[in-house]
Amino acid sequence: MSATRGSLTYARFFVRGDAPEVPPARALRAVHLHAFRPLVPDEEQKESVGWCRFGEAFDLQPGQDDVFVDEFVNLGLRVDRWAVPGALLRARLRDAEAELLAQKGRERLTRAEKKELKEQVSRRLRHELPPRTRAFDVSWAPGSGVVRLFTQAAGPALALGELFKRTFKLELVAESPYTLSARLGMSAAREAAWADAEPTTLLEEAR
Repeated sequence: MSATRGSLTYARFFVRGDAPEVPPARALRAVHLHAFRPLVPDEEQKESVGWCRFGEAFDLQPGQDDVFVDEFVNLGLRVDRWAVPGALLRARLRDAEAELLAQKGRERLTRAEKKELKEQVSRRLRHELPPRTRAFDVSWAPGSGVVRLFTQAAGPALALGELFKRTFKLELVAESPYTLSARLGMSAAREAAWADAEPTTLLEEAR
């Protein structure tokens, strides 16, 4: 999801602890080191996650002026995954099994043969079909330690946390009432109240 198009929806994260100051040149090298790398049909990897240019999913080598804008670090989080339609896979697999049984002159395949054949069919389909590509804009304000991910989906949030830690050696914490209060500073009494808090249902479903 792009921050420059459509409705503005994002999730906020905080950098845990005090983030060290990282020179732009070194940060850019780290981004390029963890840039998105396309999936290869013949490899077993089913998903690839990496950085791209902010707002441009297919620009995998953003320049310094693309990444560092005023006090912000702007990047794109690209996630590709093989997503072969189940109906197509089953149809191709039936044809492949029938062909293999005819070659072997048998009525059944072993479990190992079926597993190997499924992988072969999946690999051939990956050569025919492109992976599913999704990209999400990310904006980090190092001065405040706030990172915005322009989607609220759980999958991209998890991918961002892992990639951010590998790239910048920093851990992200999702914003919540508790983490926001802790960040702003809580008194001992308020911290104790948070610890004793229990979930409350505000609206019951009509029966």
